[in-house]
Amino acid sequence: MLACNDFLADADSHQVIQIAIERSWSLRACDVADAPDLLQALRELNYLNDLQLVYQDVDYLSARLPRLDASQFTDPNKGLWEFWGMEADLLAQQGLRTRNPALDLRDCNVAIDFGTSSTVVAYDDNDQHKLLRIGVANYWEQDRPEHYENPTVLEFLDFKGMLDIWRSEAYRPGVSWDQVRCSHAALQNFRDNKGEPRVVASVLAKIKHWALREAESSRLRLTDRSEPAVEHELAALTLRNPVRGQALTVSEQDPFDPIELYAWFLGLNINWRGRGIFPRYYMTFPVAYPREVKDKILASFRRGLQRSLPATLVGQSVFQQFTVEERASEPAAYAASAMPCLGIYPTADGVAYAVFDFGGGTTDFDFGLYRLPTAEEEDEGKEEVFEHFGAAGDKFLGGENLLENLAYRVFRHNLDLCRQHKIVFTRPLDADDFAGSEMFLEQTQAASTNTVMLMAVLRPLLEQGRLESSTGMVSQDLLDREGKKIPCQLEIPLDELTAYLEQRIEQGVRNFLAALRKASGGQLSKPVHVLLAGNASRSDWVLTAFGALDDDYCNDSELVPLQERILRHASELFAGGLPVLIVHTPLPVDADNPFTPTAKTGVALGLLRLCPGSPVKVINRAMDSSADDAPFAHYVGRIRQGKFQVGIAQGSVYGQWHEIGVPSEGVFNLYHTQSPHAHSSEMRQGDPGLYKQRLDFPGSPQGNKVFARVTGPTTIELCTAASLDAAEQGDSDNAMTLNLGQ
Repeated sequence: MLACNDFLADADSHQVIQIAIERSWSLRACDVADAPDLLQALRELNYLNDLQLVYQDVDYLSARLPRLDASQFTDPNKGLWEFWGMEADLLAQQGLRTRNPALDLRDCNVAIDFGTSSTVVAYDDNDQHKLLRIGVANYWEQDRPEHYENPTVLEFLDFKGMLDIWRSEAYRPGVSWDQVRCSHAALQNFRDNKGEPRVVASVLAKIKHWALREAESSRLRLTDRSEPAVEHELAALTLRNPVRGQALTVSEQDPFDPIELYAWFLGLNINWRGRGIFPRYYMTFPVAYPREVKDKILASFRRGLQRSLPATLVGQSVFQQFTVEERASEPAAYAASAMPCLGIYPTADGVAYAVFDFGGGTTDFDFGLYRLPTAEEEDEGKEEVFEHFGAAGDKFLGGENLLENLAYRVFRHNLDLCRQHKIVFTRPLDADDFAGSEMFLEQTQAASTNTVMLMAVLRPLLEQGRLESSTGMVSQDLLDREGKKIPCQLEIPLDELTAYLEQRIEQGVRNFLAALRKASGGQLSKPVHVLLAGNASRSDWVLTAFGALDDDYCNDSELVPLQERILRHASELFAGGLPVLIVHTPLPVDADNPFTPTAKTGVALGLLRLCPGSPVKVINRAMDSSADDAPFAHYVGRIRQGKFQVGIAQGSVYGQWHEIGVPSEGVFNLYHTQSPHAHSSEMRQGDPGLYKQRLDFPGSPQGNKVFARVTGPTTIELCTAASLDAAEQGDSDNAMTLNLGQ
């Protein structure tokens, strides 16, 4: 009856309850005999006559924002958005104030750096750039710099209860914090209970990671902590863009989108009644994210952030201002923040810079000039220009992926124990399997939980260079194939793990230098300011590789050979002479001023400098070569004398044909990889991360060759032709498209 009643068409759930009680209606489950009246308890408490009691926890219920005090209801300068449009007589009887949410609209920009490990939200408050903390235990406590690095984490306690409410109401649904939590609170519960599999299984900590790789790996599952537990398999992320200016609708058929839910939590904190309502949001992404993935994430944020707005705002004309847009790459935004902090200012010729952004999911590179505007650009109102000439990255060099690899090596080191107790685990995407691995490697809840729990144990090694246990043994409960908890004593091969970290970071720095050489054409006539970004860049391995450690410390360090190897590699790359690299360590934390940009918060704060209307202009030459998409992510080629020979390099220009090889008996074995090792020309057939794909070219004339060109971040078009000129002129056969990401 309610669904088709015009009188209730525009009412939210709170208003429906009030109207029902006022008219002495009952509300009963239609499929239960002698069902009780669900409104009776409210009638007994006389809620209708005490709206203040109904709404005092409206912000606390879902996001643990401060409870409303009495002045919020009665002060003539305050009032509630939720009361806007209610009957004036009812409010007057209780001395309550209503407030039009349009009065609290703030024409300020919000910048969101949606990260793999943590998310930073910055906003412009009358030219003061401020940060927000999300999901802290107590908003009255003294803030600390780490509060503003908000963990990208969701914790599910009652999934079904949450989902029923989430799908029942579009704007500010009454989802309870006791059903789902986010950010700091969720991560704290995980760390406090890291040995409890049920807690681990209820925490979703790979939201952004999942968005990028959900097409490449098995579906992600989560299990809540209700009794009995509810397991849910996440559907593939789809593009569900709201129609601009139109109200959202929800239904029971909507797929659950964790990014949308996380964005809703962010929005509740951003659009808090004590701060105002913000209609304009700008986001930043890693260099290597394909356009398709970015569009899906943007759509999820548009839905989630819009659902955090008061329902009473949506029908007003000011709602048309709501927008969520991509604005810059993460390393570009960091450069915009770091350069002024470091006292580096633009010149007419331009200051060369390079960003090494070592994040939780990927490591991004960005190269460009920081210069003064031309006369034409000055006429546009611009005062400084960031001109990007190149962008690249290392898809698998991220803190979370390194931890996965560390856990994988520990499991392999303890195979006898795993065999005895039938312990299963997962394999990182960039790792190789091993003989007999089919009995240990699975994409199950037990395997994923085991990996996550061991990653938590190993995290101090990555972040602090040491483990909590100094004995080389760790006690950890793991799950067997049946999901039963097994107490285990794991031996940690510390030397092997530290050697892996050193070797993998060395690969990443080599990849960075090779990308710098390519972006500059091998000719660097001026010094390059290298900006180390991301919290992972604080590690001794990174600082040593770039020669940024204190000299006295470095001379006594066991990492000296690492620095020497990097210097030799750089000398070989830049045969015409080593460029002058001025390395800047990650921006430090200022405990006295938490809004000062750091290695992590600098991205969001820098993004505010790049929003529309800013005197800072961004020109992205790198995007011109990739049709406004991410750079090509693979190396493509063939095997020659047992080694991988690159035909198309990572970051190659879209649309240009390249010779790949020659088919033999109508068959061509194409090889591709995303490993930075391909730069060295020393990658061998059978190496981990080098993939083979058989291609059949029937009827190809003798002497014809295989040609390929880049069409997307992970896609190429192939053909056979007599020559490169013939391929370019369309005189070719056996045309096909290949997606290397599947």
